[in-house]
This record gives sequence, C-alpha cells and structure tokens, in this order.
Amino acid sequence: MKEDVCTSRKAAELLGVTPRTIQLWADAGILDSWKTPGGHRRFYLSAVQALSAEILNGHRQPAAEENRAGPHVVESSAKVPVTPVKILVVDDDKTLLRLYELTISSWGLPVELTLANDGYQGLIEVGRCNPDLLILDLQMPNIDGFAVIAALQQQKLLNQMCLMIISGLEADELAEHPPLPKDCTLIQKPIPFLRIREQVEAILLSR
Repeated sequence: MKEDVCTSRKAAELLGVTPRTIQLWADAGILDSWKTPGGHRRFYLSAVQALSAEILNGHRQPAAEENRAGPHVVESSAKVPVTPVKILVVDDDKTLLRLYELTISSWGLPVELTLANDGYQGLIEVGRCNPDLLILDLQMPNIDGFAVIAALQQQKLLNQMCLMIISGLEADELAEHPPLPKDCTLIQKPIPFLRIREQVEAILLSR
C-alpha cells in the first residue's frame, strides 16, 4: 500500500508552524521531502508525525537535561507590560549553554530564552519561536552554524531577526567558508555578555 503523503500546507498545520518553516526544515534536511514534476513539495505523513513526536519530546525536557530548553521567561520588574525579547542560543557546548541561561536569567529583563545544543535543533526552534535575537556558534557537528545561516538565507528569514555570531574561529579559518551575512554581528569568544545585553536592551527600546 502506498504510504500517505501531505502537502507543505498540511504538514504546517500538523506541526503547528508556518509553511515557510516547513520549507526551511525541508531545505535543511530536518524533514524528508521530494518535489512533484510540477515543483510542489510533498512529505510522507509518517515523517511529519515522527518530527512532531520529536519536537514534543524535546519540548518537555528540562533545561538541565542536555541543556536543551523550551522557552525560559524572565519576568520584568517594570509595571508596564513589555513584549519579551525572544532569544535563541545555538551552541553545542553544554557548559556554555548553562552559562547563557544563568547569566541572561540574572538580568531581570523581559526575555524568552530558548537553548539548542546543535544546528538541527536550532533550526527546529527557529521555526517554533521566531526569535528576535539568534546567538549562533559556527563549529558544531552535523549541521554547523554555516549551514544554519544558509538555510535561513534561503528562506529569507534572517531579515526577521538580529544575528549575533560568537565563535572561536580565526579570520583565516573563516575565510575557508562562505562569507557571513554583512549585517550580522561577529564576535570572538569568550562570550561578550555585555554586548548581548546591550543588543537586548536596544530591541526593547525599539518597540
């Protein structure tokens, strides 16, 4: 019996995301797909259901478990309601992810913080939380930071967020890869938490 298939729109409905997010996940290889002779993308229903289960299971994990957290809300001390800044941090170093969580949580700013420990999970979280600020490491196994950027550029999603790249790569090492987006912020490690806080405050002031 032929396996059930679905369209991009149907897959988006089943996963609770936008069709553009489905295209992003398909382009990045997160969700297997193929194109019909007419150029329409199709997905196996079983693959969509498997990804849905993976997302749900990942979302239920606490931050301490593999440092892959769902949204972490930092309440504002201000009395006037403020729309939280959505921050997504993608880094394969579990110790650094914990440091991000502890430091950003201590600021007392209205923030929704999501952590992802590899590029694969990072792209899933981009589609789920639509971050205002993406903090990205470049050197990661499987889907690295360069591949994440390429996928976001292909779907024209980078213009919807601020991109801050924090990497240990030197200039000569960066030159061996595709050029980074001109409007991103590239900073060498260690993590510049003051710069990150300034960026968050700038986003809050712009609202």
